Amino acid sequence: MGDKNEIFSERLVKAVIWDIALQTFLATLLVFIIQIDVIHPLSWITSTLEDIISWKMLLNVILLGLVSFFQAYIYGKYYTSPVPKYFTRFSMFLNIYTTQNLVFTLLYALNGYFTLILYSSLAKSNFNVLKKMCEDSDGQCLNEQSLFLQLGGMWIGLFYFLSAHIFNKTVLTFPHIYQDKFQQMKLVITNVVATGFQRSMKPVGYFCVFYYFWGNKPRSVVSDVYSIYLEDPPLDNIINMLRSGIWIGLWFYASLFFISVNAMRAVFNIVLTEPMVFSIESDKNLTLCSALAQKSQFTGFLGAQDFRILAMTDQSRRLQIFTLSQPGGHPRNWNGLLENSLIIIKEFSNQLEAINSDSNVNGIKDVSKRNLLNESPKSSPIGYSGSLRNMASYPQALDIKNIQENREENTFVVGIKKEFNNFVQRLCQKPGINYFFGELTDTKLKFILLQAQPVMWTCEGLAHIVAYSLKEDKYGVVQNDLPIILSALINLKQNLEKLSKPGLIPRKQILNDSFAIRSKTAILSVVKRSIYKIVITFSKYIHEIPLDPDVQLAIQPFLVCKEP
Repeated sequence: MGDKNEIFSERLVKAVIWDIALQTFLATLLVFIIQIDVIHPLSWITSTLEDIISWKMLLNVILLGLVSFFQAYIYGKYYTSPVPKYFTRFSMFLNIYTTQNLVFTLLYALNGYFTLILYSSLAKSNFNVLKKMCEDSDGQCLNEQSLFLQLGGMWIGLFYFLSAHIFNKTVLTFPHIYQDKFQQMKLVITNVVATGFQRSMKPVGYFCVFYYFWGNKPRSVVSDVYSIYLEDPPLDNIINMLRSGIWIGLWFYASLFFISVNAMRAVFNIVLTEPMVFSIESDKNLTLCSALAQKSQFTGFLGAQDFRILAMTDQSRRLQIFTLSQPGGHPRNWNGLLENSLIIIKEFSNQLEAINSDSNVNGIKDVSKRNLLNESPKSSPIGYSGSLRNMASYPQALDIKNIQENREENTFVVGIKKEFNNFVQRLCQKPGINYFFGELTDTKLKFILLQAQPVMWTCEGLAHIVAYSLKEDKYGVVQNDLPIILSALINLKQNLEKLSKPGLIPRKQILNDSFAIRSKTAILSVVKRSIYKIVITFSKYIHEIPLDPDVQLAIQPFLVCKEP
């Protein structure tokens, strides 16, 4: 087991291999369906097998592999980089128009184009070339249906990139209970095929509208470049477009593209989120403690996931946590895990507390007041502390005039800064300016809840470790830290509950995003279950634990099982 980059790279290569196998299966299934001939089943099967083992199919598999590696590169960039903070529309604008996104836009457009060419070649159609033999005269004419499909393929790739990566966050979705790969892939394929044909309707409709208004421009460019003319009715006429049925072909190929890329994304998610067993103690491999320390990164998610599984099912590794170091007799394994676990929980809780108290507005006021108080003279008019007989040690304190002038200048500077900040705040409240520079509704809270998964696993892991320690921890290393653990969980629970109480948080922080609402409900449920797990396990001894009065009061509903 290597470092964090090696772990991610190995899994990404494995995901590419799985994806190539799945894409090959889908391409073979497409060939089998396209050549269907119920009347002559023997020739149908024979021709299908010939196409599957032909050099064209091999070339298509190679192209699918290149597409898979391209997708792996993109997902690697997104999964290993921090989730962008879109707190204002201006910051969203800056994050959209980056060099990376511009390059990915071009690559996705090419991906859609080559994918359409690939599937049309498997269907043995003539949509791969822009020229065809003229029917009414000698020479070659423009095949506008091919132009329509190729431009449509580029638009489909661009549309997918915008909808999947720009206007939505590309994050790994870790399952709460991991199932076997084959079981997950069966479920994924069924869902992807069912939704692929449905989701492709919208971009195809957009492209048909675009081609109706501006289709004559690319047609003219291609005609001029190849010195060919159009003999068929132009497709930028709604009647001709509907009559040709080419929009149905675009919808079919777009559906195959969506099925391909969504299946690819699902396979990557399944392989990358597979649980990983970390060592408790090791000089060579990455340990569980080190993985938990990388809380906001890919390895941190795997560490929190393994911590939960370890706490629930792996008794041998739990016993390693409860052991003492020799020599010394210190619970180093437990101390390291506890420290990193509490950091994860407390940082998340502090972020929620800042949201609840609307710290952005109050923080500016507090800082301004604090600066004014610090600048106002309280104990000495000349800016030094000490008795008068120590004046000889501070010759600079004798220049009272200069000190008073510096103080007046500092007060003037503070006043100017305060007026400037007030001016900026008033300026940002203007309708037009506030639209671009004002904070987006509930964006901060959604950004925080996107990172809730490792917090949930950490809470569950701590709760089960503490519960099992009553029978397995013969040295009692865990019981000493029960007050700290319960206090952290109770504090997190209270901050989460404040998010659901109207009037306790600003209206702009009220959630309207379904994923964020589900995340908030899930983590609150996990925290309550974790507290129940600890309190019920130690119910006979709970009053002997030195807890703060507020924590003792907060755990009473858990003791009588009345906490909803």
